[in-house]
Amino acid sequence: PACARGPGPVLVNRPFITIWNIPTERCAKYNVTLNLEVFDVLANDQQSFIGQDITLFYSDKLGRLPYYTAKGVPVNGGRHPNTSLQHQRLAVIDGEKWRPLWIRNWASMDIYRQKSEELVQQEHPQWPPEQVKETAKQQFEQSARAFMEQTLQLGATLRPDGYWGFYGFPHCYNNDFNSLPYTGKCPEVEQQRNKELWWLWESSRALYPSIYLPPHFNGTKKALAYVRHRVAEAFAVQRGVLDSGIPVLPYSQIAFDCTVNFLSQEDLVNTIGESAAQGAAGIVLWGSLNYSTSKEMCLRLKDYVEGPLGHYIVNVTASANLCSQSLCSGRGRCVRQENKQGFLHLDPFRFAIDLQAGKPWLVAQSLESIDDAYRLAEEFSCQCYDKWQGPRCD
Repeated sequence: PACARGPGPVLVNRPFITIWNIPTERCAKYNVTLNLEVFDVLANDQQSFIGQDITLFYSDKLGRLPYYTAKGVPVNGGRHPNTSLQHQRLAVIDGEKWRPLWIRNWASMDIYRQKSEELVQQEHPQWPPEQVKETAKQQFEQSARAFMEQTLQLGATLRPDGYWGFYGFPHCYNNDFNSLPYTGKCPEVEQQRNKELWWLWESSRALYPSIYLPPHFNGTKKALAYVRHRVAEAFAVQRGVLDSGIPVLPYSQIAFDCTVNFLSQEDLVNTIGESAAQGAAGIVLWGSLNYSTSKEMCLRLKDYVEGPLGHYIVNVTASANLCSQSLCSGRGRCVRQENKQGFLHLDPFRFAIDLQAGKPWLVAQSLESIDDAYRLAEEFSCQCYDKWQGPRCD
């Protein structure tokens, strides 16, 4: 169930925003212009990775984030945190090298457990293995917590207006793709472990769960369940720890992960649409330099932005706005009611997008706002911003 109260709008006065975190500035070199503003997409100046709306801090750029390489070589001490940063607006820290809970450092991350145990063993050669392991676990988790908390606190000190948070948190680990049927539910043990990270949620100014779609989802019906439970877990964390909550801004992609195979209309609904319907303050669209490797690629991207992607973003943005104004007096965002399946969509046949406008917005053909608002009221309720309350936030 949605909270009666939630965080206010992020960056601009709209209930749902889309942020472009794809470095597409190179397309300008090929004389290909991406008109993101027309589709109400927020981007840094020149569509760069670092700028006035969003900065993603990678581990190799983030001062001295300690980690081990794939070959086990320690970088910045491997275990000992110490860092420095600056930013405003959305400030996302990408620290995917290790995880703050000992038990979650499996597979390639097991090296952190091994090295931690080796260190304790060297200091206490006479200790039995169980004591070594338990002490190593305690020291590792204390260090991880101190590092992450101090990083967020330092960020908040340097840029008090920044929405500081770690990319990919909370995680849901709903990766058992071969289970039949695939439900997408987060394992209960992982939900419990997320509760142990209460200190991380209390230190964060925003939550940035990842909803990147694995390539093998292409052509399957698994995406909606996968995304729905990942976003829902972020809201469970938000409700479990904080009074009025902090904004949830899922990280998504415009293609399947590690590919340039653009998402279909259905999968845009399953990612952007599902996030908006659950009450996300916005969505971050991430991508690599692969979208701007050549003129051809930039033209493909332009077609996609001016076609399915742009039209869908405008639809969801306009619908979230209409719902907020009609149902919540413009002082809250619409959140899907429990056991309902609706999305924040307007009838796409009722409006067109003016590509010459230079400024976002749709040109209504015969926009029957009353019909749309009535339909939305059947499936959505208000989550009021900050100090507002009541069914209509008035």
